[in-house]
Amino acid sequence: MVQKRQKEGGDKRKSILLVDDLVSNVKLLARHLDGYRLYFALDGATALAVAQESQPDMILLDVMMPDIDGYELCRRLKQNPKTKKIPVVFVTAKNQEDDEEMGLQVGAIDFITKPVNGAILRARIANHLELKEHRDNLVGLLSDKSNELDATYGQLLHAEKLSTLGKLTSSISHEFSSPLFGMEQILTTFHDEEEGAEKKHMLAVCIDECRRLRELIRSMQNFGRPTSSHMGPTDLNQVIVDVLRLCGKTFEKNNILVERNLQKVPLLNAVEDQMKQVVFNLVTNACDAMENNSGRVFVSTSFVKGHVVFTITDNGCGIEPADIQAVFAPFFTTKQEGRGTGLGLSICYGIVTTHKGSIEVRSKPGAGATFVVRIPVMEQK
Repeated sequence: MVQKRQKEGGDKRKSILLVDDLVSNVKLLARHLDGYRLYFALDGATALAVAQESQPDMILLDVMMPDIDGYELCRRLKQNPKTKKIPVVFVTAKNQEDDEEMGLQVGAIDFITKPVNGAILRARIANHLELKEHRDNLVGLLSDKSNELDATYGQLLHAEKLSTLGKLTSSISHEFSSPLFGMEQILTTFHDEEEGAEKKHMLAVCIDECRRLRELIRSMQNFGRPTSSHMGPTDLNQVIVDVLRLCGKTFEKNNILVERNLQKVPLLNAVEDQMKQVVFNLVTNACDAMENNSGRVFVSTSFVKGHVVFTITDNGCGIEPADIQAVFAPFFTTKQEGRGTGLGLSICYGIVTTHKGSIEVRSKPGAGATFVVRIPVMEQK
């Protein structure tokens, strides 16, 4: 037999399950506990079912019951994953030390003997419920932090894989460069000795392709090298040209038109390979915004108020207003799972600010995005 007394419609009160085989004892306890949401059970089997279904904040339990005594009931509650964390307090006429010891051994947090003092009962229950709330909050916080750490570890592991891939690419590029140079020299020799116009033209095409491959390999090697952190005169226009050459096939594959307006700008006092990383990240980010769709990317440089300004605009999917403030945060990404680490724009932000510059984004959903990077020029001596 079970009854419950509660307010409908989102009752926020703490809940207590009262378990006693005597209705009179249940009623007596209930009078002391006005203000709590109460559940009642008059036998052990019902108590187990109510506890599992209703998940009360606390259980007040008698020891002496005919079917399942209180000690056994407490053992079963603590063995059930769904009820083992519910605090159990014995309220019983048994008052020997052995009785109290047994109650605590089977998992109860307190042992109160009858007759019950209402004020003491309410005070103990309030204290135990407060401790439970603090414990639940702590468990929830630890769970959240654990999930965050797991997610961060996974993202860092993926980033490490990307770093390893970059080193492998650089190594392979180095191995390709020597035989490719040899092939170019042989083709050049045949070209110079060939007299037939058609064959001469074919050899010229092959030589041009070898040179193009060497330029791509050179760019890959530059990106694969670890950053030197050495600041020196850096031509941002040349950096952009190198990056666009490296990404040429990607743009061609995705049918993306690249336009550029690179004005004559002063040299930057910068770490060159870090500037390449910034440009590369922004260019690939623009490409990803228009994946599998024809689109347009516009790249420009200018000199404004002592700063070289690099601007890249795409006509891709744009950025939601709620995401604008978060795009430079580490591990934030709007890309599909597995398509990005959420580190690219964060790395850009870190590099640019290290160079005493600034980076900002302007965007509307469906109307593309514009990233603007401003880097101060070298100090004139």
